[in-house]
Amino acid sequence: MEAIKHFVYVINLRTIVISIVSVIATFFCGYFSFTCEMPASLIGIAVVFPLVFTINASFQRRDQALNEYGVLNSQLVSLYLAHKIHLSKDLDIHYSEEIRISIMHLLKTVEDDLTNEKNCLQRKAKIYKSFEEISRKNKRFLDKSLHDMHVFACNCLNQIMQSYEILSKISEYRTPKGLRAYSKVFLNLFPIIFAPYFASFNGELVFIGYLIAVLYSFVLSMLSTIQDNVENPFDNKGLDDINFTSDNRFLNLNEPS
Repeated sequence: MEAIKHFVYVINLRTIVISIVSVIATFFCGYFSFTCEMPASLIGIAVVFPLVFTINASFQRRDQALNEYGVLNSQLVSLYLAHKIHLSKDLDIHYSEEIRISIMHLLKTVEDDLTNEKNCLQRKAKIYKSFEEISRKNKRFLDKSLHDMHVFACNCLNQIMQSYEILSKISEYRTPKGLRAYSKVFLNLFPIIFAPYFASFNGELVFIGYLIAVLYSFVLSMLSTIQDNVENPFDNKGLDDINFTSDNRFLNLNEPS
C-alpha cells in the first residue's frame, strides 16, 4: 500500500493535463487523417535522456547533502560531549545546558537558511555569529589548560563550517536552469509533436493510439515530477527530502542532568 501511495503522490495536475492534451491532439490528427511514422527513439533523445540525467544529478546532490548533514550532526555531538564531559564537571553545572542551547540555536538557523530558497546574507551572518559564539566557548579549554581538547574542539568546529558551506551551496546551486527549461519545454510539446505518430496506431487497433499517448504522457510527466521533488532536498516538498527533525542526531541526545 505504501508503494501505491508513493506512486499516486507523483501524479499531479500537470500529468492529467498533459495526458488530456495528448489525447485531444491524437484525436484531431486521426480525424483529419494526419498520421505518420516517427522514430520512437526521438522521445528518448529529446525528453527521457535529459530527464534521467537531471534526476540522477539531483539524487547525487541529495546523497551528498545527507552525508554532509550527517557529518555536521556527528561533529556537533562530539563538540557537545567534549564540553559536557571535560568542562562541566569543573565549571557551572549548567554549562552543558548552555553549550547545548548554543548548538540548538545553530541548528535552527542552519535549517532556516537551507529550507528558504531565497538567498539571504542576514541569515548567513547569524549562522557565523553562532560559529563565533561556539568558538569563544571552545576557548575555555585553554583556560583549563586542556590544549589537546581545544585543538579537537576547533577541528570539530572547522568541519561543521565546511559541511554547512557545502549544504548551503547545494541549496543555492542546483540543476542548470537551461537544462531544466529544455526538458520542460519538450515535455509540454511532445504530446502535440508526436500526436500524428500516436494516431497512426489507431488504424491497427481502435483506441490503442490514445492508450499509447496516455502512457507516454504519464511516464514522462511523472519522471519530471520526480525530478522536481528531488531537485531541492531541503524544501520538504518531496518524498525523499531531508527531515531536519528525524535526521538530526543531536536532538536525540538526552537532556543534560
